[in-house]
Amino acid sequence: MFYFQLVIMAGTVLLAYYFEYTDTFPVHIQGFFCYDKSFSKPYPGPDDTSKIPPMLIYSLVTAIPTLTPS
Repeated sequence: MFYFQLVIMAGTVLLAYYFEYTDTFPVHIQGFFCYDKSFSKPYPGPDDTSKIPPMLIYSLVTAIPTLTPS
């Protein structure tokens, strides 16, 4: 039974090698191009538009579960 499992394992490795390093299934590379200036960087993320400083949120999220008795 062990030899049968080795044959299956070797076949799986050979198939993975064959599919990885040959062009059996060609890859289609497609790009997305948008020239709209409203989508270009720098994008103000949630940290820049937030009314609460991110450091306060991070410290509360860390401290509350730590201080809460279980």
